[in-house]
Amino acid sequence: MGAKRSGLSLLLFMGAALACGDDGVGPSADEIAGTWTATKVEYVSVSQPVRTVDLIAEGGTATLVLNAAGTYVFTLTPNAEPTVVDTGEWQLDGDIITLMPNWTSFEFQFDVALSGNTLTLSGADSEYDFDGDHQPDDAKLNLVLVR
Repeated sequence: MGAKRSGLSLLLFMGAALACGDDGVGPSADEIAGTWTATKVEYVSVSQPVRTVDLIAEGGTATLVLNAAGTYVFTLTPNAEPTVVDTGEWQLDGDIITLMPNWTSFEFQFDVALSGNTLTLSGADSEYDFDGDHQPDDAKLNLVLVR
C-alpha cells in the first residue's frame, strides 16, 4: 500500500512536467471541457518501462472535471486509500494540455487525443514509488477517460 499511497500525491502532479508544447492539431477546449471518468490511471517507470501500475485496474476510481473557464478538479479514490482531490488551471495548445495545480509552480503537460467519448492524456513527467522504498521513481503518467 505504501507504493500506492506515495504515488497518489504524484498523480496529483508532484513531479515537474517540462515537455515542450507543439503546434499539433488536437481537440478544441470546448470538445474536452466536461466531466470525465478514468478507465486507466497508469504510471510507467522511466528506467524500467515494463514496470507499470494502473490504479484503476487495482480497484480505484478517478474523475477529471475540465471546466470551460479553464479550471480543473481531479478526484482520485484508490483501492482502500483515502480520496485525494487536486485543483488548478488547465490550458490547451493544439495536442498538448497543460495542468497547473494550485499548490505548486510546476506545469504538467500531457499529449491529448480525443476519439469519440474517450479522452487520452499521455506522457506527463511524474514520479511513483514502484518499489515501496518511500523514494519516488521517475515515471510517465497516462490517463484514459470516458464521458
